[in-house]
Amino acid sequence: MKRKILLISTFIFVFIFWVMWTNLTIATSYFEIENKKIPSDFSGFKIAEVSDLHNRQWGQTLIKKIKAEKPDIITITGDLIDSSHTNFDQAMQFIEEANKLAPIYYVTGNHEAWIENYAVLEGKLKSAKVMMMDDKSVFIEKEKNKIHISGIQDPDFFERENDYGIQGARTRTKLTELLEKEFFTIVLSHRPEQFEQYVAAGANLVLAGHAHGGQVRIPFIGGLVAPNQGFFPKYTEGLHSKKNTKMVVSRGLGNSIIPIRINNTPELVIITLKTK
Repeated sequence: MKRKILLISTFIFVFIFWVMWTNLTIATSYFEIENKKIPSDFSGFKIAEVSDLHNRQWGQTLIKKIKAEKPDIITITGDLIDSSHTNFDQAMQFIEEANKLAPIYYVTGNHEAWIENYAVLEGKLKSAKVMMMDDKSVFIEKEKNKIHISGIQDPDFFERENDYGIQGARTRTKLTELLEKEFFTIVLSHRPEQFEQYVAAGANLVLAGHAHGGQVRIPFIGGLVAPNQGFFPKYTEGLHSKKNTKMVVSRGLGNSIIPIRINNTPELVIITLKTK
């Protein structure tokens, strides 16, 4: 009996330690994206994707990891802040440090949409020379070649609806207007559940977040639950492909309503473009 109690106690201790350790560690995930529309000047072009910080303070840990990768650009795919404990000063501390490493391209998430004073944060980001990509597109140029990057403002700014209603139709319409399809196109969007809309619009590469890796990752199954996807969601991490569109979903770096992750380490995503 004592041996059983000891084994159970040891298991509980190890499990708690493991959960705590994985919540306090950042994993770096790497993806190579090949496409014939990527110019040779952009072969090796590196993107660091930061998503769903939710005001999480990583101090120099995250900055050092980004710096070590030497990215050409940094993308932030929403939920820089958390609507339940918003702190603009903390958010801007990260922005100011990251800005020293590479140009930042930013789109909003649902938590930016849920705060009443988003305009204040937007002003701070603009003052810091962050590229605000909500419903905008720009070219990135190297030598005489260029690629195209667009961003989608989080649909909760307008309509809290599901993917098969107003939100999905609006996203597809906006992307159709924004994309320059003769070039390699990158789309920044908080929402992975709208993957079919990105495919229909003809985006080449989509960077998304929002799903928090499914919060609890079950071996051989995947994520347990994600916002706007429900239980056993399809898009929680990694690379997804359909037709000519690839989507990389970040597990994110913070938590919100559910304050802890299980078997789901916070993640910095590094994408490298390759000429096909």
